[in-house]
Amino acid sequence: MKKLPAVLLIVCLLLTSAAVFAREPVAHEGRMIGDYEIVFGWRIEPAYAGVFNGPEITFTHHDTDEPLDNADEIFTLIVQFGDQSMPLRLYPVAGTRGHYTADLIPTRPGDYTFILSGTLDGEEVSETFTSADGSFSTVEPAGDILFPALDTDSDAIAALQAQIDDLRAQIEALRAAGS
Repeated sequence: MKKLPAVLLIVCLLLTSAAVFAREPVAHEGRMIGDYEIVFGWRIEPAYAGVFNGPEITFTHHDTDEPLDNADEIFTLIVQFGDQSMPLRLYPVAGTRGHYTADLIPTRPGDYTFILSGTLDGEEVSETFTSADGSFSTVEPAGDILFPALDTDSDAIAALQAQIDDLRAQIEALRAAGS
């Protein structure tokens, strides 16, 4: 009889875990484009300035649930921040058909805009996704998650530079000894 509460606890934990981990990302925007559903957002949310991230996009046919396998060949993706823009390269995610990512390190906190364009089933596509509308996260300052606090005084910087210089000297001595 003592095993029954433990078994119930384990079952409840497993069901709760399955419900939490099986959910679609909530900080992604989904929209219909022609016969396809496109889901767009950051790989990691919330996104932080100075931290490797990038957009992720899934393409699924809404009638057949078939993924789009060549989106990296038929679409271009441009990121914009203020008056600056840059093209990004889409990469298929290994082992997950219809799922694509692009590499990006957002350097400033704020809202980012992405423009996805190309031709899908003979129709021109030009879709704009922006964090300003709240469908996916605004880039937050990295200071919100940095720990421990960074040393910013000149003594700490000078001490680090001295360590770097010392290590360089040791490396050169080892190279000379090995020659």
